[in-house]
Amino acid sequence: MSFSEFLRKNLISFFIIVTCVCIVIGILGLIYEPHRLFGYEAYFSPIIFGVIGVLPSFVTYSRKELTIKQMKIRKIIQLIILELMILSFGYYMDIMNYNMMPSVAVTVLIVYLFVYFITWIADNKKAGELNDGLKAFQEKYKL
Repeated sequence: MSFSEFLRKNLISFFIIVTCVCIVIGILGLIYEPHRLFGYEAYFSPIIFGVIGVLPSFVTYSRKELTIKQMKIRKIIQLIILELMILSFGYYMDIMNYNMMPSVAVTVLIVYLFVYFITWIADNKKAGELNDGLKAFQEKYKL
């Protein structure tokens, strides 16, 4: 995978993450701190979490093709780094307290799996289109 393709894929992930973070902040905020009011700086929170959510994906980048086992290991490392970064940032910025951390950790896992699923669907669709194009090419030139 080229680096520009890797960046494009992560840009898509960024926007999915930001959307999910907005929903999660709203839901968990209503559950744990419904009385808390935010200023305009709160609008930057989903963007910051989106950046934090994409940064660990650099663990999965490789110029050469990875085996399935190597990619699984890198995905697990990515998830661990992601959980640590989100929980640490949220705690130190006073966005969450200890009571919220288990819920946030589970939510990060759910969002991670959701983003992975969406990108898998997109990659699978692209692979299908490439295979169809290859079949048409082979039929046309009787290869």
